[in-house]
Amino acid sequence: MATLRRELWIRGVVQGVGFRPWAARHARSLGLAGSVRNTADGVRVALEGTPQAVQAWLDALRAEPPPGARIESVARRTAAPEGATDFRIETSLAAEAGPRTRIPPDVAVCAPCRDELFDPNDRRHRYPFTHCARCGPRASVLRDLPYDRERTTLAGFPPCTACRREYADPEDRRHHAQTVACPACGPRVAALDPSTGRVLPGDPIERTAAALGEGAIVAVKGYGGFHLVADATRDDAVERLRQRKGRPVKPFAVLVPDLATAHALAALGPTDQALLAGPERAVVIAPRRCAATARPGLAGGVAPRTRDLGLILPVAPVHWLLLFGPGDAPGRDPARFPALVFTSANRSEAPTLWDDAEARRGLVGLADLVLTHDRAVARPNDDPVFRSAPERPIAVRLSRATAPVTLALPEALTPAPTLLALGGDLKCAPALLINGRVHLAEHVGDLSDADAADALERRVADLVRLLGAKPEAIAHDLHPAYLGTQLASTLGPPTLPVQHHHAHAAAVLLEHGITGPALALVLDGAGFGNDATFWGGELLRVELASFERLAHLETVPLPGGDAAAREPWRMAAVWLARAFPEGAPRLPWHARRDPAVLARLERVAARGIASPPSSSCGRLFDAVASLLDQADRVTHEGEAALALESLAEAARGQAEDGQARRSRTAGVIPAADLVRAVVEERVRGEEVSRVARRFHLRLAGRLAAAAADAARWVGLRQVIVTGGCLQNRLLAAALRQRLGSAGLEPLEPRRLPPNDGALAAGQAVVAAARLLDA
Repeated sequence: MATLRRELWIRGVVQGVGFRPWAARHARSLGLAGSVRNTADGVRVALEGTPQAVQAWLDALRAEPPPGARIESVARRTAAPEGATDFRIETSLAAEAGPRTRIPPDVAVCAPCRDELFDPNDRRHRYPFTHCARCGPRASVLRDLPYDRERTTLAGFPPCTACRREYADPEDRRHHAQTVACPACGPRVAALDPSTGRVLPGDPIERTAAALGEGAIVAVKGYGGFHLVADATRDDAVERLRQRKGRPVKPFAVLVPDLATAHALAALGPTDQALLAGPERAVVIAPRRCAATARPGLAGGVAPRTRDLGLILPVAPVHWLLLFGPGDAPGRDPARFPALVFTSANRSEAPTLWDDAEARRGLVGLADLVLTHDRAVARPNDDPVFRSAPERPIAVRLSRATAPVTLALPEALTPAPTLLALGGDLKCAPALLINGRVHLAEHVGDLSDADAADALERRVADLVRLLGAKPEAIAHDLHPAYLGTQLASTLGPPTLPVQHHHAHAAAVLLEHGITGPALALVLDGAGFGNDATFWGGELLRVELASFERLAHLETVPLPGGDAAAREPWRMAAVWLARAFPEGAPRLPWHARRDPAVLARLERVAARGIASPPSSSCGRLFDAVASLLDQADRVTHEGEAALALESLAEAARGQAEDGQARRSRTAGVIPAADLVRAVVEERVRGEEVSRVARRFHLRLAGRLAAAAADAARWVGLRQVIVTGGCLQNRLLAAALRQRLGSAGLEPLEPRRLPPNDGALAAGQAVVAAARLLDA
């Protein structure tokens, strides 16, 4: 029978996922000769054998690729047979320039490796760096592409004879595993005194577990940085952690040993379980069970002022070893800690600690003990976060295992220039557009200080270097004071400002693979508008290259500017004055106010002194939260709105939305009457949870009605629904239902977050469209 030679260039997430062993195993089983090798731009495969065998290999690639692989393209050509007699895994090829492959994500420890941890007869028994070709650190140890050991932070740990034997064995699951290691040759853990840096005697993990049992706060180094860990069932430990971290009320994530414990603590759907237990090992925020009956009983300070609870399952072997002691095994024995607080190792608003030298300085006063290791972190990452919701989980933060996210440009925009986009100053994550694809990088954080700005610069340099890019232009937010805007001006290429809400909407267009036009409801805290005011409750007509502002929530002053976001009582005051020009009835809210201070604020706001106008939906939520006694001052973004949502969800099943007038002025979506209804119902003594729920549903109805009016006017059916306010599951579900009832098609983010974490993706595609139109 004739011999065929087919050469393939495969791109996507194809390194660090066991692709080469998979390719070799399938080729040999089909009697194919040839080779497979990593390159800087993906994987190259040569198959030589019968046409039927070559086709069978391609069918297997399409039907059952390696777990964790994401194949984006397969280029192929037929070549003359070279007489190959076996199938080889060849040495990787590095490229100096040109397109690069996707960065392989970190993957949580797999079940077989976890079982080895707890097998006394295994040579890796309780070894905290136990991984195979299908699991373990990838992006966090990667220094350069292609992904091979010599280009990772494991380069200084040469494998021993036994590890080399596993690496070379095609039947071993560590065949070509770049992170293969064991106690004889691999990295090691150590317990340190953070104040002196002195290595403490004894078993590091057992010493750490003992400290946790005594109520200590411990810093634990995992894949991409340090976490602060404490016993989540101890009130004293949790309160001490809050004081040290400077985080008064923002909820902590909780590490639990298994899905059964997660189910006992929170109501989880199938997609929630998949995110918790899958390779992503995301933090899933879900409605908690009744605190009186849930087991284990958590400290009250874990997640105050919210009905939700953030849960995560073990990611790295060290997490399993802390949860289960010597002689224990998951599935057989109870965990020694049924729940541990698991939060990033930083003080509030600062970047997560990941560099060992910086951690030694930064952990003094934060942690009582440090459990670290000598494998360096090359690329730091945080835990990804999702909120449970009826339709699909809502992405809140993309990082380890979920980013970079790669999205193909709509065909109309190809070929597009190479572009860098810097996102916003909150939930910042940069993006790179190269070779027709937008790569949205991992979450950097809030650019609130110099350390955070430095972290953005490092992430940008890393992204550009690893993907082999030379940006032709840099997109950034329109706000002139954003750190991202200032950074853009220093990098060299021409800069392109993109309006905040246009970028939000364009990110959703990109995700759905369309160019528009479409309507867009973009609801968030604030974004700098084209008129130099602060927008936040917008109805737009959008295309990728342009947008038109059709309507917006009525504007009110932001008394004190940024202070209004930190002190919701200020927004309550201006909305009360707007809703009750004749004078508002007295509420419990008034008893918390100094009348002189209140009168002064109202005068200042009325005159527009340090009170820029804003159409912010987020600040409207803040005002109602304050009026319903949920939050007068906040310590983190979204705190008041989250409290209001939790209050409204306490009235779950109460479907009525009351009688809200639908009057509107051209271009303005009124909201003062919604505030007036809240106050009048509060004065009548109605249950506050019902009042909060009605407000959500009335606002959703008002916004959907405005979109339906605009849809008839401009002749469009698709309505993008996005922005930070759409992390609110009640508002998102109500808008979806009302838009659908009006015959409109809601377009929502799927893989990307609705918040500012997706801004850079939208900026990149808007900038590309403008440059192509120019």
